[in-house]
Amino acid sequence: MLTAQRLPRDFQLFIVAVVLAAAVFLWLFTQGIRWQAWPELLLFMVLIAVTSMFPIPNPRAGYVTSTTTLMYVLLSVQEPISAVLVAGSAYAIGHATSRGWVPWRTFFNGAQMGISVGLAALVFRLLGGSPQAPGVTSFLLPLALASLVHQASNNFFVTSFFGRLRQTPWFRTWLMEFKDSLSSNLLTIPSAALLAILYVFVHPATLLLYLVSLPAQRWAIQLYLQQRQIYKQAIDSLVVAIDANFPQGAGHSRRVADLAAGLARKIRLPDPDVEAIELGGLLHDVGMIGLDELFDSAMPLDSPALEKIRQHVLMGAEVAGELPRRDVSEIVMHHHENYDGTGYPKGLKGAQIPVGARIVAVAEAFESMTAGGVPYPGRLSASEAMEAVRRQSGQSFDPQVVDAFLALHAESKAFGETRER
Repeated sequence: MLTAQRLPRDFQLFIVAVVLAAAVFLWLFTQGIRWQAWPELLLFMVLIAVTSMFPIPNPRAGYVTSTTTLMYVLLSVQEPISAVLVAGSAYAIGHATSRGWVPWRTFFNGAQMGISVGLAALVFRLLGGSPQAPGVTSFLLPLALASLVHQASNNFFVTSFFGRLRQTPWFRTWLMEFKDSLSSNLLTIPSAALLAILYVFVHPATLLLYLVSLPAQRWAIQLYLQQRQIYKQAIDSLVVAIDANFPQGAGHSRRVADLAAGLARKIRLPDPDVEAIELGGLLHDVGMIGLDELFDSAMPLDSPALEKIRQHVLMGAEVAGELPRRDVSEIVMHHHENYDGTGYPKGLKGAQIPVGARIVAVAEAFESMTAGGVPYPGRLSASEAMEAVRRQSGQSFDPQVVDAFLALHAESKAFGETRER
């Protein structure tokens, strides 16, 4: 478990700033809370706390809950300050109950959720939104825009949290998370609008109807996350096929991917870039499938055979191009480019080469040297391979990536898991 002493200083300051901002906001505007409506506030609090007690792990980072619909109803029927109080305290209670009482983490999660919902409620009011006039421009449009504010704010706090914790840039991760969750959040607006109208025109107790839809919402979230898992399993199947055809043997692709991801983190690339580079490392030699007869032959590689092998980057890029992320295909295509422009397939030079490809190039070279096989017939020790990589800095490899590679070795024992002669 992370303790306050082990947390990066800017991360600690971020946590304190968010919690203080929520506390100051509550203190300044406490008089705006409609305490006479305490039964309704309590109902919201109980429902939000209960739904947040059952989070679903997100493979990328953090957890996903089914509280979004309730948050949208809350911000549309209560004052912004009431929304801050209820959303923040209820979410903190649910978080602490499901994941354990860690004070700084519990207070941060409650504060960031309270601020996110409060800002969205403020936007809803400024746009003239009201469930008592349930029209498109008077209710649905303000609610939709408020939901975007809530989503953007919540994604900002979460990605900033993990970015500062891991000491990596957060902005691109924030954009990706915002895009990934946009459609699912917008799809919750109709049900939130219906519940808000029932709340206003029928009875607040109609909120309990939300519990009926809760299993279906959890199922939808799990289905979305399972699609990511199926996507990963499909890639793993390709990796098995790659390793079966590759002279370096089983595990080569995974070792390249792990080292490439470690280098990307060492350079402090954003999480989306690290994810793409790891995928690029896994699939960098997918174009080798079917070329095993060239490696099994005892005859030396002649020019036609060598040219055929070089085509694997183009074939691999075509396969990787079927993935949703274009940058993975670019990594696969260009991981044999040299920093000085003498590589293939396009002879790119320096910064013209995608940074992911420059990273995978170093990772693959080190792994191939220590494993033996084409294009390194001799098997080197880890120290010998490191020296070979260092000598090629500025020629075959990006000096910045080589420096990160050497620094990673100096501070990590991960290299001990690679093959030694």
